[in-house]
Amino acid sequence: MTRGRSAVLGVLAVALLGACGGGDPQAEPRKTVTATATTTVTAQPERMSSQKGTTLGKARKAAEAAGYTASAHNASKGDAEPSGSWKVCFEDIGYGTVDYGAVEEGALCPKKDGGPLTWPKTPDVTGTVYAKAVTALTKAGLDEDDISAGSAYRDVTVTADDAESDPDDYTVCFQSPKAGSDIKPGTKAELTLVEGDSCPSAKGTYKDRKNDPDYTPPAPARDSGTGSSSGGGSGSGSGGSGGSGDTGQWNGQCELMSPAGNCYRAGQFCANKHLGLQTHDAGGRIIYCKERADGQRWNYS
Repeated sequence: MTRGRSAVLGVLAVALLGACGGGDPQAEPRKTVTATATTTVTAQPERMSSQKGTTLGKARKAAEAAGYTASAHNASKGDAEPSGSWKVCFEDIGYGTVDYGAVEEGALCPKKDGGPLTWPKTPDVTGTVYAKAVTALTKAGLDEDDISAGSAYRDVTVTADDAESDPDDYTVCFQSPKAGSDIKPGTKAELTLVEGDSCPSAKGTYKDRKNDPDYTPPAPARDSGTGSSSGGGSGSGSGGSGGSGDTGQWNGQCELMSPAGNCYRAGQFCANKHLGLQTHDAGGRIIYCKERADGQRWNYS
């Protein structure tokens, strides 16, 4: 029984060997096929913070650093091409891309993308002290280096250094540009000051009138009550020009003369610089430059 089982196993072993080693010795070897699968993975851009309010140049650098492709357009109703100094007002962030809407440097952002361009307005700083005026102007958008100072009087010198040394002791009397003007790039402001708080009525006047080259001192006062001793009938030849006796002691010269070189006459218009002054007319009577209903005129009283 054991010998029979061994014989069977031997036959099976020979059969298996024949199957492995048999076949046509000239048959081609089997080909081996290798399949390769390639997977492309795209990196997701980093989360980027808002760039509104920054310059376009900085916004572009931030976008590129975060892995975004940045583009830009004019956010106002203009055709100008945005530059790096423009301010970002709007941003449209997509997957890996961002588009910035920007306006010119110093301009205000429109209420919506593509709206009209507006500028900050110059505040009214007249009547305030220098320190508060500078603060208001810089807050509105002016650079402090673009603010200069000068004197309201021709005969008094005031510099920015003077005002900055005691900014609460100088008052702004006049300003340029005027309140409400646009503050655009390159705008410069000039503040006209006085020390203290008493401003003149106009810019460029003289604090001391005697320093004005056109100043004419008033004629010296005369005693007009001594002319009665000259005798009764002797004064009749003068007609109506000087019956009051105010020609006495006159030296024959008119203190103030017209541009043509003539003495002024009562009823003529008188210049602003002569307002409140007096002179003699050609007949020797004193006339005064006064304001009347019909303007400034020379009058006898």
